[in-house]
Amino acid sequence: MRNRLKFGAVALAAAFGAVIAVGSPAAASDEEFWTRSCGSKYYAFSDEWTSWTKKYSGGDCSGHAWARIKVNGEWKAWHHASGKITIENGAGSTELSQHKGCADCKVYTLIP
Repeated sequence: MRNRLKFGAVALAAAFGAVIAVGSPAAASDEEFWTRSCGSKYYAFSDEWTSWTKKYSGGDCSGHAWARIKVNGEWKAWHHASGKITIENGAGSTELSQHKGCADCKVYTLIP
């Protein structure tokens, strides 16, 4: 009787552990923080569904926050805004995203 209880408890614990170990897949994401030479600070984030670039107050740059995404092997158009630009991808199929702090600034590529 004790062996059955031990075996049952071990089997139950193993099954429960397998459920916990498998669980749901975690969403991959990437981020980048940078400061331009003029002192303006930017933060970029990307996962499969959302990519954004945010320009923080401070610094002397007049550049916008810029972002674009790559879907099905094709780069989409750049989008920009003075504070934060967000690109939503409802299909969750963003392959890469690119972010910058002005039209001709250094580009930061993120891998979601």
